[in-house]
Amino acid sequence: MKNKEISIDVFSILTSSGWFLTLANIAGITQLSWTAILNYWLALLGISVAMGILTALVGLWTNKAGDK
Repeated sequence: MKNKEISIDVFSILTSSGWFLTLANIAGITQLSWTAILNYWLALLGISVAMGILTALVGLWTNKAGDK
């Protein structure tokens, strides 16, 4: 029997919960304000941009360190 590695993608879970909040608000299940949901999506966008910049900087740093 093979061991299967289980990985949890946190960003995937956060986006799924964001879609649930959006659809639940459209359906009338939740009573959240649209600004709260918009702020949630903007926070996820900010996190993804920051992580992208950080990943690019680390990639540049490792490429320069490998040249020496």
